[in-house]
Amino acid sequence: MMANSWKTVPEICADYGIKDKTFYAWADECRAYPEYRDAIICPTGKRTFVDEDKWQAFLRFMSDERRKKLLDPHLREVSS
Repeated sequence: MMANSWKTVPEICADYGIKDKTFYAWADECRAYPEYRDAIICPTGKRTFVDEDKWQAFLRFMSDERRKKLLDPHLREVSS
């Protein structure tokens, strides 16, 4: 692991028990949200790093969104 909490894609896949195909699908979704897009760092076309702290925040966000979708519509939070 790098000293700055960045990891490589293989490290993330191993640590989170996901395949690289899953990682890249989630990374594409992560880049779609301005508040999380800087979790994926691509300094070159062949090297990708992940800021693990921001990646974990994105995963929590995904989990919260999934939970909201699964809730009974009558129990979902009402947007103001």
